[in-house]
Amino acid sequence: MVAGLMLMAFLTQCLWTAKTRTVSDLEYRYIASGLPSADAKAPSASPLTGWIAALPVRLIPLIRKVATPSISDALAVPHPWILRLPFIIFGLWLGAALWWVARRLFDDAGGYVALALYCTSTAMIKISSNIGPEIILAWSGLGLIYTAIGVAHTLYAPPKKWAPRIVILGLSIGFALATAWWSFTLVIQAFGYMVYLAPGCWKKILIVLTGASAIGCMVWAAAYWLTGNPGLSVKALLAQKPTLDAIRNLAFALSAQTDGYVLVVLFIAAFTAYGSWPRARYFGNTAPLLTALTAVFLFSLVPAIRIWDATLGLSFVFIFIGGLAADFLETRFRLSVAGFLIACFILRAVLTVLGLTHWMQNPV
Repeated sequence: MVAGLMLMAFLTQCLWTAKTRTVSDLEYRYIASGLPSADAKAPSASPLTGWIAALPVRLIPLIRKVATPSISDALAVPHPWILRLPFIIFGLWLGAALWWVARRLFDDAGGYVALALYCTSTAMIKISSNIGPEIILAWSGLGLIYTAIGVAHTLYAPPKKWAPRIVILGLSIGFALATAWWSFTLVIQAFGYMVYLAPGCWKKILIVLTGASAIGCMVWAAAYWLTGNPGLSVKALLAQKPTLDAIRNLAFALSAQTDGYVLVVLFIAAFTAYGSWPRARYFGNTAPLLTALTAVFLFSLVPAIRIWDATLGLSFVFIFIGGLAADFLETRFRLSVAGFLIACFILRAVLTVLGLTHWMQNPV
């Protein structure tokens, strides 16, 4: 119930932002790339984003045919929040998935800390109330990594228990590939986690990844068939080289421009504890930290994708901080830590509202 109320607060902020902001030229280009008319077939580096962006435009005429006259008139010119609604749904879905993952890993305390960070995140609200590939990549990336970890834990169980997670893993891979081809790099990282968690199960891991990758390729093929757009060419992807800017992006969590000063303080505190407290250095905390850094770094190698790559690591940073907070809340300092966290979340919520207000007035 508490998690549901927190997600409702997140939804309210997304709807408020989506309703108030005018639709940008880039958002219109994503919508146009998902429509069938020849003159609207603008090339896009993210074919699935275009198809999802065009969904409201496709569905509104059908709804108007069966709706009452008042509703039909109201939908004659779609409101901005309606055009952005599919991306708001992805944002809400990602928040629920993040809470479920963090709660399974660190119990209620870690789950609520991670979700509180997510629901007061200016960056996540922005990408959830905006037409673009970032929220789809953040959602599919989280699902890809943690479903792979979950599959690795079930490899010692009978094969019949693998099937549901293989399907979920395959769908995550497919959504990621159809949004940005470069996300295959996250599949490689997920493979590394599976090998680490299930040593000696090479054949089983290859069977699982082959099946999931086949499903993922079918999802990508469906997106290609629907949009006629394969995304960036393989040549454009493989031509990328590490740059100084890409290396600088590894410090994205230390930039107040990414998600505010409160996150910077919490991340520094969590990272310091992780480095100096042996109890905190276990796989549950290490995996989200490594994934956050590598995801942002890998995607910053391909500037042609034109995404806000810092947001791809934020969900994993929230889980990392949630894990360290859960560890501290089990010590004799738990009351002090709880008070500090509550103060941080209150301040963060206020700053989020102020930040969104400023962004809506100055969207660029």
